[in-house]
Amino acid sequence: MVATLADRWASWSARLNRGLLGDGGARLTVGFRLPLLWLAALLVAALILPDRVWTTLLIGLLGLIAVAFMWARVLARGLAAERRLKYGWVSVGDRLEEEFAVYNRSGLPALWVEVRDQSNVPGYRIGAVRSVGALDSARWRQSSICTRRGQYRLGPWEIVSGDPFGIFRLTRRYEAAQELIIHPPIHTALPIPLPPGRVEGRSRSRERAPQATVNAATVRDYHIQDPYRWIHWPTTARRDALYVRQFERDAAGDIRLVLDCHAAAQLGEGAEGTEEHAVLLAASLAARALSETRDIGLNAYGAEPQIVLPGLGEGQQWRILRALALLRADGDVRLARALREFGNTARRGSAAIIITPTAEADWLPQLAQLARQGIECQVLLLDRQSFGGDGNSEALRRAINLLGVRCATVRRGEIGRPITEEARRGFWEFKVTGTGKAVAVRRPGG
Repeated sequence: MVATLADRWASWSARLNRGLLGDGGARLTVGFRLPLLWLAALLVAALILPDRVWTTLLIGLLGLIAVAFMWARVLARGLAAERRLKYGWVSVGDRLEEEFAVYNRSGLPALWVEVRDQSNVPGYRIGAVRSVGALDSARWRQSSICTRRGQYRLGPWEIVSGDPFGIFRLTRRYEAAQELIIHPPIHTALPIPLPPGRVEGRSRSRERAPQATVNAATVRDYHIQDPYRWIHWPTTARRDALYVRQFERDAAGDIRLVLDCHAAAQLGEGAEGTEEHAVLLAASLAARALSETRDIGLNAYGAEPQIVLPGLGEGQQWRILRALALLRADGDVRLARALREFGNTARRGSAAIIITPTAEADWLPQLAQLARQGIECQVLLLDRQSFGGDGNSEALRRAINLLGVRCATVRRGEIGRPITEEARRGFWEFKVTGTGKAVAVRRPGG
């Protein structure tokens, strides 16, 4: 009989731990086994040695377990949670912030509800425990500073709760995961000019620009979405109708950002390494080029090449930032080969900004070949000595200048430092005024 009861107990416990008694997506398991072992022992004692003491203890413990089980069952039906990402676009140094809510639609309180998260965002840890009353909810915010660019996920995650005695535990899991791209930051005050480039065969562009430029080619009828500042008042007065200026693109050629992603050439780790400095330079120069209505693209040959064809507009900026967020300088393509690949697709009159930490000169013949093809090049050398490496970047810079190519040396820390919680001294967020207008306000950090 004892063996039969033990077998039944093992089978029932296994079923319970597999969550077969869950309800509505929640899985119910045994959290504290000792009371159940006591119940089995008291049952055996009551059968072998019948006595009022064993019977009283058995009934009391059985009632306690029944209450705990029903409490957990009720919570399994009524507990639910949700999370919402407050800002979907973030870059390094921004605050990643989520809003969490736990709802208890049952008639019994949840004395503790734990949130367990499996997100892989660096430095972002969610370990919250809340108490939620009957027919009540709990809301809070979880935030962290984005310290590393890349592609990450938020979730999967789950909530865990149970009865007040801790005998039974319920788990409701949410398998959905949200992709999060942390973009590199953009510095607008880089003292590095863009190469002009020139589209060969014409001094003015015949392509119309969707944004205002310094060149106004002609006028056209006013459309409802046109800004008032585009109105050409002399033509408007002469024709007695609204006319706006029609802009054209500048005659300067497109720009390609060519990043040296050869793994052996890299120095340093994280924000203090050559990889992050190169990405920051590329992101900042791309933003400046797009603000000046210049077509810009990206060529980076890492283990997973990131190639973005030249383009214009806000969408092009997001494409380049996404490519830079995913970029890793872990490739086996040397800079000479990368320049050769670029030269096979670049058109005459375009420009290239080459960003490299190398101190070798084996790629200079290929650089000279690009100049002979009519491609204007500009080189940004990451000074190896400032990054703790060997090699003479200054001698390489002089050699590049002898080829008639502009070259600048960038040292570690010259283009910005990693942003910390203390350095930001508060964060921007949007508030809606009483008139329905959204304004940006600064909220103290902490």
